Amino acid sequence: MKLNERSVAHYATCDSPPDKTGFLFKKGERNTAYHRRWFVLKGNMLFYFEERDSREPIGVIVLEGCTVELCESVEEFAFAIKFDCAKARVYKLAAENQAAMESWVKALSRASFDYMRLVVKELERQLEEIQDAAGAGGQQSRPKLSRRNQVVRSRSGASSSSSSSSLSSSSSAPSMAAVYSAQKSLQDEVQLISGSSRENGVAWSKPPSASANGSAEAAPSRAPPVPPRRLGASLESPVSPDTACFSKLHDWYGREVEELRAQWLQSQ
Repeated sequence: MKLNERSVAHYATCDSPPDKTGFLFKKGERNTAYHRRWFVLKGNMLFYFEERDSREPIGVIVLEGCTVELCESVEEFAFAIKFDCAKARVYKLAAENQAAMESWVKALSRASFDYMRLVVKELERQLEEIQDAAGAGGQQSRPKLSRRNQVVRSRSGASSSSSSSSLSSSSSAPSMAAVYSAQKSLQDEVQLISGSSRENGVAWSKPPSASANGSAEAAPSRAPPVPPRRLGASLESPVSPDTACFSKLHDWYGREVEELRAQWLQSQ
């Protein structure tokens, strides 16, 4: 796998917080002696520097498809990073004490994305189990509510069935009472029209008035009449003669407009 050296060096020394840092002894590939190096773990990349204050790393190990296991070595508290490929290099490291070795082995084993994928799958499985348990509990509580309301629903169903049967029987054939009530309302309307009062040529209906106890009385109160016209009063306009109807008045104003228009044209 090819990596951009500048990008990798910048990622190693940038301000992003590392997952783990510390000194380890690393066995060289050509020189088989162990050298003390400063290691920085960020994500799935293990950087190692010559010194703690070095500006750039001298190497990086990509922790994908690898296993971290203890190994036998001259150095105490040693462990190895092995890859699945046959020609891949085996990195042998050693910690300063037992606690540091266990901490590094645990951190390096959990650094790969394969491990994170397994963790996510396990969490999803646990979440599904919790949701299934919650759904089963909800389904068990629902029948209790339905049993509690079973008597009420049966009663309401019986009443609705009886009311629907009565409605169907009544709607199948019109009863004599309905015909009689229709005839009675028609007669009342005829009497109301014939008994309405007329004053000055305007017919007034007689709305029923409420009595003291709130019921409608038989003799309704009369509406206020229109003020009567004076005898000899004429509908003609005082300005134009012979304008008793609207058509004559309209014609008179039309002639006036034509005269004014002719005068305006002559003045122009």
